[in-house]
Formats: sequence, structure tokens, C-alpha cells
Amino acid sequence: MRVQKILTDNGKEFTDRLFGSREKAASGGHEFDQLCAALGREHRLTRPPQTQTNGMVERFNGRLADILHAHHFKDGESWEQTIDRSVWQAH
Repeated sequence: MRVQKILTDNGKEFTDRLFGSREKAASGGHEFDQLCAALGREHRLTRPPQTQTNGMVERFNGRLADILHAHHFKDGESWEQTIDRSVWQAH
């Protein structure tokens, strides 16, 4: 499984876009943006204030955290299979 896109909120740890303002676009120069670019990942931001979208992201992240805490992985392949199954069950 290869992560292709990353959806985050507009927190200062993810973007330099001015929070709450739709006028200022992200510059792409933030450290997180640069890391995503270096890894070949697309970084997307939720539109402020979209609490429903942010809630979906938080719920999904919580689900992944629960899976990671509940399973013991013997190798990368078993981790990948478990995450893949869990992601497809969420749809």
C-alpha cells in the first residue's frame, strides 16, 4: 500500500495558510509540505471551517490508532494487510 494523498486540517503544524482565511493560500514552503513533496505525496488541506470534514479525518485517524494498538504485527506485510483490510472496511 502506498499513501498517495494526505488530508490535514489547517493547523500550524501542517500549513502556513492563515487559519480561518480563505484569502491566503498555502505557500508550499511549510516544512510538512516540503516533506510531502520530497516523499512524492500530495498534501491536501480541509477548507476552513469545515468541522464535518475535520471530524471525518479525526475519526479515521482514531480508527487507525485503535487498530495499531490492538494488533501485534510480525512484519511489514502483516501490518500492510491489516491496514488495507481496515481501510476498505471503512468504505
